[in-house]
Amino acid sequence: MATSIYIRQKNAEGKWRYQRVQTGPGRKTAHVTGPFFFRPTVNGKQIYSLLRATTVKEAEQEISLNAVAIDAAKRGLTVAEADALANLNRVPIRKAVNDYLYLKRNKSPRTATQYARTLNEFAEAVKARFLDEITEDTLREYLRHMDGQGYAGKTIDTRLNIVYFLLKKSGIKVRLPKDEMPVVEEAQAVPYTDEELKKLFAAIDKITTGTTRKRANAEIVNGKTYSGEGFGAAARFRFFLGTAARDKEVTHAAWSDIDFGNRTCHIRGKKDVGFTIKNHEDRTVPIPDGLVSLLKARKKNAPHDRWIFVNEDGQPDNHFLRKLKVTALRGGLNCGQCKTTITKGRYDKKHEVQVTCKTDPVCEHWILHRFRKTCATRWHEKGIPVRTIQQWLGHKDLETTQRYLGVTPLEKVRDSINEAYGD
Repeated sequence: MATSIYIRQKNAEGKWRYQRVQTGPGRKTAHVTGPFFFRPTVNGKQIYSLLRATTVKEAEQEISLNAVAIDAAKRGLTVAEADALANLNRVPIRKAVNDYLYLKRNKSPRTATQYARTLNEFAEAVKARFLDEITEDTLREYLRHMDGQGYAGKTIDTRLNIVYFLLKKSGIKVRLPKDEMPVVEEAQAVPYTDEELKKLFAAIDKITTGTTRKRANAEIVNGKTYSGEGFGAAARFRFFLGTAARDKEVTHAAWSDIDFGNRTCHIRGKKDVGFTIKNHEDRTVPIPDGLVSLLKARKKNAPHDRWIFVNEDGQPDNHFLRKLKVTALRGGLNCGQCKTTITKGRYDKKHEVQVTCKTDPVCEHWILHRFRKTCATRWHEKGIPVRTIQQWLGHKDLETTQRYLGVTPLEKVRDSINEAYGD
């Protein structure tokens, strides 16, 4: 089958002649411009045929398609039949994606969705049809697609790594050079300060203390009366702070996970509701005495016999991030500087509006993951070994744990500084 690409150029005598384009490994063709031609054999004769392509790469792909059509005609087959025979032993990218997603079906729903979204996007964005056609240029093609979508560097890095997982599983070692990977700004571990936490829990107390709703199920803790709903607001964020648990781990925290005698929490998956632990490794985390007291008080009038935190429908509670941001807004804790665009309205009246955290619960300083980093930093400040903290956080490697540890405020280490000076 014809695979050579030609262009027309004038020779020294001013006559037009067809010149073959040199392609292959190490050949740079980005500067070569069309129109492009190729020479298929038709009825025993080779003739120059014009291509629609505007780049050498597009010309190669068009020639491939034309070659299939010519071969099919010779053999009395349809193009689809000839293509199927020619690629009988090749693995289509789409099939590889579907097979890989099936293998990862037991991942958490959020992770499985992210894998499916990324790999389906990859299959649609690149021109390659088969796994053996994937090259560095294929990955660059996907990179350009994501750039065009306006993805942040972290998102691009994450999606490329998911594609790498697929390629590794398929035995393909193609990767982009490190200097072509997007720049990802590593977020510094910034734990909540004692003052920030004091203001947050004071705001929760102000919002929920002494309410009359559900008074029959009220609890009294440290002399304050909380309604059933209000107490949940106080306990859920103290649970985050005292256990360093992840969002979904708090959602699926059960009373059976709490060992009041040993003052520990067993963080584990719940297969019957489709919840799996990240890295599939359960762990036992110590909980402070203050949180133990809160949980004992809550258990006396537990809103559910299994789940510690439930919504109005009696299902495991979620949307903790939204609740945190609403609390921060209502408590006047937002910085007032954050700006973003959100969708407001319902149904056909939905519209995008630019808002600030002065008026809406969108402050970037109030996020759930800071509770996790705060807990880890406090453990570290109290002399708990980093390896132990790694185990309690559920990290596979120590490097990840170290990124969770914030810098201790100067006022907390002033005495140690003076001791180190020896004066």
